This record gives sequence, structure tokens and C-alpha cells, in this order.
Amino acid sequence: MSKQNEKSTAEKPLKRDAVAHFQSEGRLLQELGERLVARPEVAIVELVKNAHDADSPTCAVEADEANDVIRIIDQGTGINETDFTEKWMRIATDAKSRKPLSAKYNRVQTGEKGIGRFAVRFLGKTLTLISIAKDDSRGGIHTRLVATFKWAEVDKAKNLSEVEIPYELWEVADDTPTGTTLEIGKLRVT
Repeated sequence: MSKQNEKSTAEKPLKRDAVAHFQSEGRLLQELGERLVARPEVAIVELVKNAHDADSPTCAVEADEANDVIRIIDQGTGINETDFTEKWMRIATDAKSRKPLSAKYNRVQTGEKGIGRFAVRFLGKTLTLISIAKDDSRGGIHTRLVATFKWAEVDKAKNLSEVEIPYELWEVADDTPTGTTLEIGKLRVT
């Protein structure tokens, strides 16, 4: 037995059955988004895959050079508040492996690691997520969720779970088409 593992008769326990939890600094998202995505076109493909998984019949990619913005626009099922807080905001969720086919078209889910949502970091310094979805937890009403991500503020966090991402939620007319727009601003690449 090594000297470090030997117990002295003078030792008194300070803690028993203590536990520790993994923690992550905010810059983990920088590593995931900027290091795993090596080129702008890879980032765009990851975001288009998300539209496919959301059962969107189309996906538009718009470059708005005048406003220094790229938009990824789909007409998929959208993201309701529960999906946003429990899936989109959860890193490495197993939601797609638990439900491997999409709801409307029974498409095989292409995304699985959450790279798409962090790929936006490779493209720009900000993200505005705008999503209209049918929300069954609220009686089937349609909602519009708008969330704002400022990646430099996320990077400063000493504990990722303490980062606050502001979002707003509105009820919209039931005939409002569902879908999601990702507006990536302050572009890093042109």
C-alpha cells in the first residue's frame, strides 16, 4: 500500500458519501461548434439536416450581405417551448435516437449529436431562433418562440448551466404556418 493510501490513526473523516458533478464552461460550445465544423459549407449542411429532420418540404439558405446575416428557413414542424428547453437547449440529448423517424414523413433522422445548433457559431457571433409550432401541451395552439444567443456572453460563463438564454413566447393564429428560421448575425465568414 502506498503512503498516500495509508490511513493515519489521527485522521478524521470530513465528508463521507460525497458526490461531485461534471461541469462545463461556456466555451465548450465554442469547441463543439467551431472545432467540429471545419468549413462554412459543413455548417450549412448541418443546419439543412435539421430542416430535413423537422419534416420541412424545403429549406432556404439566404445570405443578406447588407445586414451581415445568413438565414436558414424551413417549413417544418417548428420548435415548441418544451422542445426548446428540453431538447434544443440540452447538449447530446438522445431524443432522436428514441424517435428515429420524423413524425410527418417518417424520414430517418439525420442529425444526432446536436452539431447543427452549434455549427451556427462557426458562421456568426449571434443567433436569433424564430420558430412557429403547434404546441400540444397548450391545447394545440400555435406559438412563436424567439430566442437570442450571443456567443461571446456564453463563452464567458464559468458554468454552462448558469448561462441564461433569453426567449419570448407568443400565441399566434392557428393558420400561421409552422417552421423555423435561424438568423445568424455578425458573420465570421463571408
